[in-house]
Amino acid sequence: MPEGWADSDKVVIGGVGGSAIAGDLASGLAAAGGSVPVLVVRDMALPHYMSERTLFIACSYSGNTTETLSLWDQVRKSPARAAAITGGGALAAKAQRDAAALLTIDAPMEPRSAVGYNLMLLLGVLERLGSFPLTEADVELTADSLCRKIAVLKEDVPTAGNPAKQLAMGLRDRLILVYGGGLFEGVARRWKSQFNENAKAWAYFETVPEMLHNSVEAFPTPFPMEGQAVTLLLEPHGLDRGQQQRYAVVAQLLGRNNIPYHRLQADEGPALSQLMNMLVLGDYVSYYLALLQGIDPSPNPSIDEAKKLLSADHAAEAGRQQTNLQ
Repeated sequence: MPEGWADSDKVVIGGVGGSAIAGDLASGLAAAGGSVPVLVVRDMALPHYMSERTLFIACSYSGNTTETLSLWDQVRKSPARAAAITGGGALAAKAQRDAAALLTIDAPMEPRSAVGYNLMLLLGVLERLGSFPLTEADVELTADSLCRKIAVLKEDVPTAGNPAKQLAMGLRDRLILVYGGGLFEGVARRWKSQFNENAKAWAYFETVPEMLHNSVEAFPTPFPMEGQAVTLLLEPHGLDRGQQQRYAVVAQLLGRNNIPYHRLQADEGPALSQLMNMLVLGDYVSYYLALLQGIDPSPNPSIDEAKKLLSADHAAEAGRQQTNLQ
């Protein structure tokens, strides 16, 4: 990163889908570490002004995501600083054309599986800016703890000793509601999207404490699919008293209204370790849920169809514009 960027007062991460999840995770970590604001934009247009001290980071694993490319073109017309994290494609070409900072991912996989690569590159940028205290010790501790976590979650561990398989069994054929706040707000979104993409399951996420000001009002109302919904409450370790109270109230209200839920509390450790361990648990749960339902988790035919339809509409619109010019 250029040395002159160290005075950046805001970081905006642009992307959609799996490529944007890393931005949510980085935002949660930055907030926990007292960093400069890290915002995530999932849209075709920027919702706010980009100053000369704003750092924009475009994240697109394929490099061909229409929404992210649109954001890039807008940013390049502003005074903001720009960088790209991508596996190639049009985004890499644009970044090279614009002589912008370019970080590449060389890992052939689905975009949602590259979240770890995206996240570490983002955190590396924030650390270079002096905006996030990423230490080698924290990274090593996180890697060690992930190895231990995976050792009890992997496929050859029987259900009796595998918490991911046990949880997946309780989610089969259920509507899944994921609640998380603070450090785990982005993790809750990740769990939801993994259930959608891997298990092809209906799932939604909400944030704590926001849900205490709206969603809980519906708890006493009979659910149209009684017995078909399960809630997952993702709770970071080491919350302050106010945060603890809010998680406790959510759990109390779920129980009082006979809404099935699992309270999943993180193990003690640095924020990065907590986040990555809860992330990998969710990935395994969604994978096992897919297998239980006889589903191949890799292909995403509906997402592919949406992209084709968008591409066809874009081509048709371009054709109409060309005709109008003639």
